[in-house]
Amino acid sequence: MEPATTSPTVRFGAYSLDLRAGELRKGGSRIRLQEKPLRVLALLTERPGELVTREELKRRLWPEDTFVDFETGLNTAVSKLRDALSDSADKPRYIETIPRRGYRLIIPVERAAAGEEARAANPPGISLAAPALKISLDRDPADRAAQQGNVARDTAELQAISRRREAFAFGLVLIVVATAVSFALRYSRPRPAPPPGRAMLAVLPFDNLTGDPGEDYVTDGFTEEMITQLGELNHQQMGVIARTSAMSYKHSSKSIRQIAQELGVNYVLEGSIRKAGDGLRITAQLIRADDQTHLWAHEYDRRLGDLARLQGEVAQDIAHQIQIQLTPQEQMALSGAGTPVPEAYRSYLLGRYQLNKRSPDGMQAAIGSFNEAIEEDPDYAQAYSGLADTYNQLIYYGYLPGADGIPKARAAARKAVQLDDTLAEGHASLGYVDFMWDFNWGDAEKQFQRAIELDDSYAPAHHWYALCLAALGRRDASLAQIRQAQQLDPLSLIVTTAAAYISYFAADYPGAQRLSENVLQRDPDFMVAHTVRGLALEQEGQPDAAIAEFQKAMALSGGRPAVYLDYLGHAYATSGKHEQAESLLAELDDTVKPGGSSPVYRAATLVALGRKDQAIEAIEEGSEPGNGGESQWLKVDPRYEAVRSDPRFQRVLRVDGFIQ
Repeated sequence: MEPATTSPTVRFGAYSLDLRAGELRKGGSRIRLQEKPLRVLALLTERPGELVTREELKRRLWPEDTFVDFETGLNTAVSKLRDALSDSADKPRYIETIPRRGYRLIIPVERAAAGEEARAANPPGISLAAPALKISLDRDPADRAAQQGNVARDTAELQAISRRREAFAFGLVLIVVATAVSFALRYSRPRPAPPPGRAMLAVLPFDNLTGDPGEDYVTDGFTEEMITQLGELNHQQMGVIARTSAMSYKHSSKSIRQIAQELGVNYVLEGSIRKAGDGLRITAQLIRADDQTHLWAHEYDRRLGDLARLQGEVAQDIAHQIQIQLTPQEQMALSGAGTPVPEAYRSYLLGRYQLNKRSPDGMQAAIGSFNEAIEEDPDYAQAYSGLADTYNQLIYYGYLPGADGIPKARAAARKAVQLDDTLAEGHASLGYVDFMWDFNWGDAEKQFQRAIELDDSYAPAHHWYALCLAALGRRDASLAQIRQAQQLDPLSLIVTTAAAYISYFAADYPGAQRLSENVLQRDPDFMVAHTVRGLALEQEGQPDAAIAEFQKAMALSGGRPAVYLDYLGHAYATSGKHEQAESLLAELDDTVKPGGSSPVYRAATLVALGRKDQAIEAIEEGSEPGNGGESQWLKVDPRYEAVRSDPRFQRVLRVDGFIQ
């Protein structure tokens, strides 16, 4: 035990702790407790009412120069301590858990003198020592008779004491046996059966404990790759919450129970990454949500280049704990075969980190990082998939003309699939190109279905497939896919906005507004939600409110994307503000110059201005596959209702495969 700074004995509730002797007592009776739980208790009593962090407990009780499974050791020590105190993690009377941070003693502590504690251990009036028996042979018969009577009485008393001792010993044996049985049941029982149906798991953002905020991309990237690895396991038995929702809990103070309830999961994986010598120490622990049981925890010392292989090790351990059946192919995949070159892996993680910022600068930086990863490892399929995703997003948000970006996105996605046909991300990226830019509906559907077959927890595959089905007018199938995406990524702003967009195409304008407003309540500056809300408001006869939404989206974009100019121009024309509409149309004409935006971006504004022939011409000119634009929505976008019956419009739909 560490030396006490004041009294050697402290009291709290019905318990007393002798810091010098290292003994915990209750009502004078000693409670058997191992060294580590006792030392945890001693540290907590030093600062009652204050948080004692997990890091401090590790520093004080598990020295840095000793390699131990710290997380498991601490969790076990606290659990044993709670058992000794008859305490509960859910309704604590003594020790409160501060989720992901540490523990706090929540009962007042008194310090007693050593003498008082000795008296408390052996209270007066109770003695376990046998009375002394002495018979004198020098007295007369009467005295001897009296003495014999006293002896008889003393003997009876001794026998009574002996019986009490035997009863006490027997009771003590029963207590020991009961405690042993309880311990065995608690710590040696088989792993609990997995929940009925499909288990759901959330991987919370790994904490960056390196002391360097610049290493966030490593911890965030490791989290994202763990989600990918786990998502590829047995789909019938387990689903994994997507990255976007999981990352919303970065630096969150919410409890595991609350997070699990919000995400609808049965298990939570959390952990941290810190520096250890010239490498990294990765700590991971699996928690069952219903009772906060720590099912498994472990520490790994690895170099950065070994993290890709480590993800497979952790995934195997978790599958074992949750009792997920792995196929031989899954086991081989998790073994780490084909892990990337360490430098390439670092560049890839940095690229994903930059792409996830969803800013123009972030996406441009991501292109550089993914290209560096490819230079370092030309066979790195994930890097090609990341590059394809980046180009797709740049085109979608209007930051890159389709003529410049689509060939690069297509080539990168195809290369990813060519290098690794089992990579779900690669198939989803290629499906996006086939759907959004090439109108190759059949191939797009095959790619999305293949991605989902490989990783049913990959939310973007469900999300993009839902939009593809919506563009084809397959409403029920589209809704089924977007609901799956929402289940996997319940906190994702873009997935909820996509659900609003699908509602808009299905003429459910109140539903589109409701979903868009849900997003904007969480992030008032999410520009795509402003556009979808504007589209729904316009269809409900509120063009002025729609104009305000489109203007807000334009301001948030930081530029003048053609798609937003078209939304705004159509709303101006619908509201009778023809002068403003014509001004925007002139600006759109400038964007359509060779190598610029698709002519389709002019079509909706021309329709609203009543210039139907020009609108049809713009649609015919700009709806060629590979031009980008909004042509993929021609069949379902209500803004084209005024020209929908025109034979020329119908011919475009047939040529582009909307109509078989």
